[in-house]
Amino acid sequence: MRDMVPELPPSDRTVSAEEYRLGPGDVLLGHIVAPVVQTHRLVVSVTGELVIPRFGLLSVQGMSLAQARRSVEQLVQQRHPEARVELNLLVPRRVVVTVTGYVRAPGMYVLPASVRVSTAIRIALQSGQSSVSAGQRLSLPGASSRQEVESYEWESSAIPPLPSYCTRNVLLRFADGRTQTADIERGRAMGDLTADPLVSEGLEIFVPPPPPEGYPTVSIGGAVGRMLRVAYRAGDKVSFVLRLAGGLRPEAEPVVFVHAPGQPPQRIELDTVGNPVKDLDLVPGASLLVPQRPTPGATRLGIVRVVGSVLHPGAYVIEPGRTRLREVIERAGGLAPNAALAQAYIQRVPAPWLLASDPRIPAEVGLYSRFLYSDLRLEDTVRYALDMRLQRSLVVCDFVALFQHGDTRQDVPLEDGDLIVVPTASEGIYLWGQVRLPGYVPFVPGKTVEWYVQQAGGYSVGADPKRVRVLRGPTRNWLLPEQAGAVQPGDEIYVPRRLDVPAWAQQQAELQFYTVLVGAVSTLTFVVTTIFNLLRR
Repeated sequence: MRDMVPELPPSDRTVSAEEYRLGPGDVLLGHIVAPVVQTHRLVVSVTGELVIPRFGLLSVQGMSLAQARRSVEQLVQQRHPEARVELNLLVPRRVVVTVTGYVRAPGMYVLPASVRVSTAIRIALQSGQSSVSAGQRLSLPGASSRQEVESYEWESSAIPPLPSYCTRNVLLRFADGRTQTADIERGRAMGDLTADPLVSEGLEIFVPPPPPEGYPTVSIGGAVGRMLRVAYRAGDKVSFVLRLAGGLRPEAEPVVFVHAPGQPPQRIELDTVGNPVKDLDLVPGASLLVPQRPTPGATRLGIVRVVGSVLHPGAYVIEPGRTRLREVIERAGGLAPNAALAQAYIQRVPAPWLLASDPRIPAEVGLYSRFLYSDLRLEDTVRYALDMRLQRSLVVCDFVALFQHGDTRQDVPLEDGDLIVVPTASEGIYLWGQVRLPGYVPFVPGKTVEWYVQQAGGYSVGADPKRVRVLRGPTRNWLLPEQAGAVQPGDEIYVPRRLDVPAWAQQQAELQFYTVLVGAVSTLTFVVTTIFNLLRR
């Protein structure tokens, strides 16, 4: 039995008889019923031929397993017309494959012919010697480290941690000179065997690196199996992205909205199994959104977190849009005596499916296109782009007005995922920058910025008192001392250096000063002389 059914080498999935191409070294198991049952272990020779006992020689080089079955059956039926033949792959041959490009361990690998290109790439992503490789690996350029590859981990990919651009543009060069671009994402989503073919003798696999300037993507969010963003390829359709995202969740509406850059949203109806009734070609940068079906009569609940100076910090269940701030603080036991209301804030954390299509954080092209017809300057554009990526989603709310003065207008409704932060009152004001003793200074109500600077030893050499700024509490706004007024708990005071001015600029400034001074003296002398002459007349 061990001779007839040896241990099989590893394989990544079931081999299709129509797809698998026979080659030298393949071991087949044949059952011939003509009229008695004959079982033969057949090996494809180096010339690509099968020797079938009692029936002769048959060339199967380049045939699929299904074609070989039909050819063997025709050969046997020439002698026994009523004969039946079963021919199965027993042990796949091993082939030499070269993997290069954006992988951790490029080189030559010996693999079973039953594995696919995606498996060969996974093996080449390992940092050490693979257990299925043989021979000396070539010293070929690849990714410098696994961390470099993992920088794209956020993006959906069939072979993590590779970015999907790499897995959608794998270049294959076969031994006969043919080339093909493998799209492993399509093979995984659509079951397209040709998009992730089996390896063969002499196959060269090149994994391209992601372009440094970026690449177009399409994304999907909402009531789908998982939100994702994937590299775009010409010909991508709505059905492909839906399948790649795992299809619809049970609570999904049978519709998908396609948002293309610069175009109004398009509504695509879905059938009962989640396929688009009218498939649509996508464009680079498109975003798909599948809405969630509301449940009649059901109350939607959410969770908010309260941290900081309350008696019982933790998570609390709310009814989004209806439960208000004061109610949650009361359920948390109320404010602690040392709570710093002036520094408290509410941070709104959007749902993950909203982050993928957050209008405040568009792609680079979409972001800068907002300034196409603007009269703002280039530095304004760059500053806007930076602000959009760094800003926090804060809810406008004045804790002091609500809890100390009873202003009900500040009792804002809460949403699912909100984070309520009530810091502990700080006992000091932090000074940093060009002061003699940077650090914390004990807080004294009503004192100004200048007073705190003097408590820190005064300005140090190189300080520029005209550029002092106050970093205010939770808003982190930068204020001038006259704007800030009295320093508040939680504020920070920053004293910057004088601006660095090149020597030539300093000399030019001094020259301009003396030139203006001489001009002013000359003008004054002329005016005085003119007045004196007029008086003499």
